Amino acid sequence: MCSTVDLTYIAKWAIPCDENGAFLAPGTPPSPPAECPADDWTPFCNHVEFEAAEFLFCKDQMSASHIDTLLDLWAATLAKHNNHPPFANHQDLYHTINSIPLGDVPCQSFVVKFCGDKPDVDVPPWMNGSYDVWYRDPHDVVHNMLANPMFADEMDYRPYRKYNLATDEHQWKDFMSADWAWDQVDEISKDPDTDGATFVPVVLSSDKTTVSVGTGNNEYYPLYLSIGNVQNNVHHAHRDAIAIIGFLAMQKVIFI
Repeated sequence: MCSTVDLTYIAKWAIPCDENGAFLAPGTPPSPPAECPADDWTPFCNHVEFEAAEFLFCKDQMSASHIDTLLDLWAATLAKHNNHPPFANHQDLYHTINSIPLGDVPCQSFVVKFCGDKPDVDVPPWMNGSYDVWYRDPHDVVHNMLANPMFADEMDYRPYRKYNLATDEHQWKDFMSADWAWDQVDEISKDPDTDGATFVPVVLSSDKTTVSVGTGNNEYYPLYLSIGNVQNNVHHAHRDAIAIIGFLAMQKVIFI
């Protein structure tokens, strides 16, 4: 079965550019990723700090209290040499790990609670409660997906229309082959400042997860994010094309 792509309109979109946003000439290959020096352990100061963090956090998965105890003993042995261990305590270790510029976007949190008017009697328990919300910056998550080299050949940078040459039937497969994506680009193109830009549709989903073992039957609402540019076969295999960006824990309210 043969097929073709209608390039009448979409050829003016998603023009390749360099890291500074300057458009590249047709056929110009992308710049290779910058290579880090062999002795660059950023954000760790040296090889020992990196190895210590990997052992404590990844290999041994030591608890925070045990990390503090070990580091205190380590510091005591180095005090006579006017030296110090790689990390002051577990908070220092975690902060250094979270500042690694590679890998997943770090989690952040805030607390929400009801601030509206409450009834004089029979106040619902949820109005007096506070709830932790954990999240990751959606902009950074999307940036990581677009920059993932594994998706380079499995991502659509512009919407397209695909037809069966034998029957002239319109075929739909991936997100960017849909009429909706095409129509959105028509609207975006009305702004001359967007010439050459890539349309990145953000896809959000959520569900409820109940965890009863050792948690008092708490309910959790994870929020997932993906982008429509990634092709369906990548979504089905996950491969970091779907990420959790929000996590709301709800305590179960028991009415008596």
